Amino acid sequence: MIYIRILLILLFSPILLLAQSSSKNFSFSEISVSPLTTAQGVNHTASGVTDVLQTFANPAFSDSTVDNNLHFAYLNYLTDINQTSLAYAKMVDSFGLVSGYFRYLDYGTFQETDEVGNELGEFKTSEYEIGVSVSKNYRQNFYYGGTFKQMFSSFYSNSAYGLALDIGGYYLGENGLQLGISLDDIGFRVIEFNNGQAGLFRPSINIGASKKFSKAPIILGLQYNNIETWDLASSDIDQSDNLIVDQLTGVSKRRTLTFDNFARHLNLNAIIAPSDKFNLIVGFDFRRRLELAANQRPALVGFSFGIQAKIKKFNLQYGVSSYHLNGAINHLALSTNLNEWHLKKSK
Repeated sequence: MIYIRILLILLFSPILLLAQSSSKNFSFSEISVSPLTTAQGVNHTASGVTDVLQTFANPAFSDSTVDNNLHFAYLNYLTDINQTSLAYAKMVDSFGLVSGYFRYLDYGTFQETDEVGNELGEFKTSEYEIGVSVSKNYRQNFYYGGTFKQMFSSFYSNSAYGLALDIGGYYLGENGLQLGISLDDIGFRVIEFNNGQAGLFRPSINIGASKKFSKAPIILGLQYNNIETWDLASSDIDQSDNLIVDQLTGVSKRRTLTFDNFARHLNLNAIIAPSDKFNLIVGFDFRRRLELAANQRPALVGFSFGIQAKIKKFNLQYGVSSYHLNGAINHLALSTNLNEWHLKKSK
């Protein structure tokens, strides 16, 4: 009965928050901090891979194998935008898995000019995020957790600062089934750009499932994002002509109850894991495909790929995701378990 109550709280609490929210989220916080989630195409709440940064996708994730893990990642995003992140996790007896991460997003250097084009100098723009997660086991196979995070944006002479909480639930079945649910961005902006009025974030709720097959080295995953918002196509210009005209009043309105809208919530991924030291990952995000792919040449927009390989004491991760015809984002990470280095010294 307790599981049903927890699920109902996670499902319906966003409704109360949305009534007061003003959509002042920091959009950069949606960018993945892990190459494995980049390869899957989304921050998967029930990922079939083990990674210290899985708590970013679902704060309830817990695995003793990431104890004392140190993780460094670099993301070459679109144009000249670059992101670096650092994470660490530790199993603490009285708390469970305690982890933290820091990310720095650099937009590069810009030239400042006056109204007639005279150069006045240069300025940099950047954003930061720091988060601390705690996840604990609740009875057998069930986990819960939360992430407290702070976000800061600096653009020229303006800045913004916000606080948020992510909460999640996670189930790890003995038959290879994993289920996850997360409620993200419960928080508000403390400081707004241009001394504007601060407001609540718009929270999102996501559910996912993955299945590892005992007789095949493959893990299949499915995620449904943004349960709280059905009409994800409202900001898509290509959908502006999808109208219904009332024959009596002549009033036109856009169709919302469509398969297109349903598909925008979905993400599919697969992991081929022939051994514990090597994984191949492929993902497909319907929303990215529908919003960013060109009609004449969609190419691989929406698809993502990745690899995870353990080489001696290091875990190498690489993810690539296609956003447009001219290129893709590349995500590289290197992690190591400090316990392995300690054991070697002890010998």
